[in-house]
Amino acid sequence: MKEISKTQWNRYKNSDEGKKAIELFGSMLSPDTTYDDMYELARKYDPAFFANLGKKDRENIMFVLGEFEKVICQKHVESPEDYEALYLDILECLAQPTEDEIIKLDDLPQSSFKYLLSDNLFLSIILYVYYPEFFMPYLFVMQFLYLKRFAEKYDIELPPIPKRSDYLGRCKYYLELCKIFVDFSNINSLRAHELCAYIYDYELPVIKEELENEDKSEMPEYPRQAWILVGNYGEAEKDMKYGFWQANEFTEKGDLMLFYEKSPVKKMNAIWIAQEKGIVDPFFFYYSNTYIGNKISIPDNQAISFADFKNSEYFKNRDKKGNFVSKNFQDVSGWPVTTDDYKEIKRMLNEKGFDVGVLPCLYEPTKIGDFQIELENDVSEKLLIPLLEQMGWKNYIDFKREVEFHAGRGKTGFSSDKRPDFCLHISEKNGDIEARVIIEVKKYLKNDKEIHDNFIQGRSYAKWGNAQTLVLCDEKKILVYQRDNNYSFTENKFIKFSWNDMETNEKYNELKKLLL
Repeated sequence: MKEISKTQWNRYKNSDEGKKAIELFGSMLSPDTTYDDMYELARKYDPAFFANLGKKDRENIMFVLGEFEKVICQKHVESPEDYEALYLDILECLAQPTEDEIIKLDDLPQSSFKYLLSDNLFLSIILYVYYPEFFMPYLFVMQFLYLKRFAEKYDIELPPIPKRSDYLGRCKYYLELCKIFVDFSNINSLRAHELCAYIYDYELPVIKEELENEDKSEMPEYPRQAWILVGNYGEAEKDMKYGFWQANEFTEKGDLMLFYEKSPVKKMNAIWIAQEKGIVDPFFFYYSNTYIGNKISIPDNQAISFADFKNSEYFKNRDKKGNFVSKNFQDVSGWPVTTDDYKEIKRMLNEKGFDVGVLPCLYEPTKIGDFQIELENDVSEKLLIPLLEQMGWKNYIDFKREVEFHAGRGKTGFSSDKRPDFCLHISEKNGDIEARVIIEVKKYLKNDKEIHDNFIQGRSYAKWGNAQTLVLCDEKKILVYQRDNNYSFTENKFIKFSWNDMETNEKYNELKKLLL
C-alpha cells in the first residue's frame, strides 16, 4: 500500500476547495446533521446512483435512513473489535422476514439480503456519522470502476468479490473495504473526514478525468458481441441518451445491446452501444453493468413484438441453450446474442420496414488469408511467428519458444515448468538467460480478468528475463507493455494493435519499433 504525496495533500488541504470538502465531511459528524444533509452528500459524490431517481425515490430514502438510525441507536459499541459485530447485527436485524421470531444471520436465506445491497450506501453514511473511526461512507455504488482505479494507484489489494448469488457476502464486502481504508488512513495519518475528502473530493475527480481521457479512443470498427438487455425504463430513463444499465460482465466497449422492453410493451424497440467494458459491482443490485449510449430507436410499428419472436421459425427451431425467446425473455438480461440470432433479428426488422442499414455489423471470426484461427497454437504458428519473421527476426535464433531462465542471482523459487511462450532478443549475461521482449500467447483473452491474470504471469517472466517489453496477444489483438521510469510495468498502460493493423505500414512500423 503506497503512501499519498504529502506535498499534494498539504496543497489540497490548504486550498479553498480542500477546506470546504474537509469541513463538509466533518459536518456529517455533528449531532445536527439531517437526513437531507446525508442525501445531498451522497448525491454530490455518487451522482450515477441518483441519475434516474425521482421524487418518490427521495422520500423512500428518507424513510430508509430513519429506519437505519433506529436500529443503530439500539446497538452499542464499546471497543474497536465490536465494529464488525455491530454491522453484522444490523444486517441480521434488517433482514428479518417477520417480527415474530429472530432468525440468526447465517440461517437467514440469501434472498433476505438482496434488497439491502443498494441501501448499503445510506447505511454506510449513518454508520460513519455514529462511528467514523471505523466506518466510512461508501459512495462507489455504480462507480466501482473508480474504486478499482484508486486501488491500483495506491497498490491496494481489493478482496475478491463474492459470487452474484452470495447476497450476504456482498453486503459483508463493505466491512472488508472499511478495514482497508482504516489501514490507509493510519498509514497516511488522516482523520476520518480528511480521508473522505481525499478520496471523494480530491482523487475521484482526478480518476474520472484520467478514465475519460483514456476513453476518448474511437469505438471498435465492428462490435465484438451482441447482448440481450431486458427491462423497463424508469420515470427519468424514458428519454435518456446515455445511461447506466445492467449488463454482462464480459461486455466490451462497442458491443451491441439489444433492448427488449418488458410488459406491457413486450417489444424489442431499441439497440444501444456499450460505452464501457462490463464491470462487477458488489453493491449494484444486478451485479454487473456498463454504460450505454448511441441509441438506435425502433419505431413502435416496426419494433419486434413478443408474438413476432414466438412465430419466428428460426427461434422455434433454435437449440434451447442460450435461446432467450424460448425463455420468454425471463431472466435473460445479459445473455449473449449469436451471429445467427442477430441475422434473424435484422431480417425481422427488415420485414417490418425498418432500415437495417443503420445497424452495425458484428465482427466476423478472425480469418487470415485462406485459414481460420481455431486453436491457441494457430495464433503462434499462423500469426505471431510469420509476423516476427517478416520483421526480420529468425526463429530459433532471434526468438524462441519456452525459454527456461536459470535461477541465478538469488532467483530461487522459479518454476521451470512455467516458461514464457516466446522470448525475443535473447542473450546470456553472467550465466543467466535474458530476453528484451517476453511474449505470452492465448487463443482469446475474452475479458479484463483474463488479461489481468496473463499480465501478472507475463510480468513475472519479464522480471526473470530482465525484459524491457511485455506482449500479450490473441487471435484479435496485440497488447504491448513497456517498463516505465520506475522500471516496472503498469497494467493499465499499454499500446493496442489488431492483426489487421499489420496491413498498414504505419502500425506495422510502430509495433516493430516497440519490439526492437
